[in-house]
Amino acid sequence: MFVRGLAGGILAIVAGVLCATAAVAAEPTITGAWTKATAPGQDSASVHLHITVHRDARLVAVSSPAAKQVAIHVMKRENGMMTMRQVDALALPANKEVVLGAGSHLMLVGLMQPLKPGDRLQLALTVEYADNLRETLTVSAEVRPLAAGHDMHEMSDHDMEQHDD
Repeated sequence: MFVRGLAGGILAIVAGVLCATAAVAAEPTITGAWTKATAPGQDSASVHLHITVHRDARLVAVSSPAAKQVAIHVMKRENGMMTMRQVDALALPANKEVVLGAGSHLMLVGLMQPLKPGDRLQLALTVEYADNLRETLTVSAEVRPLAAGHDMHEMSDHDMEQHDD
């Protein structure tokens, strides 16, 4: 009886550890977050980053203490022309890197002060999963010099792919 109880307890502990490991492995990954420094008088800036989730989700909110608002913008090809529009949410397919950059991006609106090279821009991204569970992730984006250009990866058609709301 004691051995069976002990074995059951050990199994419960192992199961708990495995579940905790799975939960950690399921956390979204955000990499390459950056924005450009702003020119005097400029009150908006775009943010570039890569995000990967391990189960279907949506990016439903973004905020930053550096701006009055952070909008999610998507690029779409309509009638042979690229158009930009603000959306309430951005689909994040499971195990697929979503690149927010030269095409779809995050837009800081109403900057509280100029962004200077070398500064760090704090962002809070809220991801919502199919089961309505929400998770807020904090990100520190590098502020690059104003003259910094896009690299070829950021300018690729990969950035310009169509995203569903």
